[in-house]
Amino acid sequence: MLMTVLIPATIAGCSRTPDERLADFAQQTMAEQSRQNHRMADQSEAIVDESHQLTEAAKELVEHDAEARRELISAQQELTSQLNHQQGTIDAGRDQLEQDRREIAKQRQRDPIIAAVIQNFGLVIACLLPLIVAVLVIRQMQSQEPDHAAVAELLMLELTSDQPLLLPGPRSRQQTLSQEDEETLSP
Repeated sequence: MLMTVLIPATIAGCSRTPDERLADFAQQTMAEQSRQNHRMADQSEAIVDESHQLTEAAKELVEHDAEARRELISAQQELTSQLNHQQGTIDAGRDQLEQDRREIAKQRQRDPIIAAVIQNFGLVIACLLPLIVAVLVIRQMQSQEPDHAAVAELLMLELTSDQPLLLPGPRSRQQTLSQEDEETLSP
């Protein structure tokens, strides 16, 4: 830049005295220096303004980032709370299901035993019933009243005979059933 100022000053300065040329050159240099200083001051001021704007933008960015982080943490805490609640509900349901499964397993183990006891008890009663009737008949035979003794003796004969008269025996029952079948089949 210095060369651009010196060349026109040298060409223009040929007709003047060296002191005048030097004074003009100094004035031009000072004017150029003043313009450069003003441009540098303007640039510095622009840089400072941009720096302030960047600082403000950075502050806003930090504030927005902090707000976003707070919202994210709040949402994460809420989600964790909901997840814990759901997990507790699932755990309670699983515990109830396990308890129901155990009760059903106990019931499955207990029910056949109870059914077998009831069945065996019924068989015992069915087996004891003829003995009870026989005991009652024997008691009635030993009774002093003649009617009771006669009825008991008749029942005893009926129970022990091969061809009972009052009660159907095994053979007569089969014959009676076959006769009933024939009657129902014939129109």
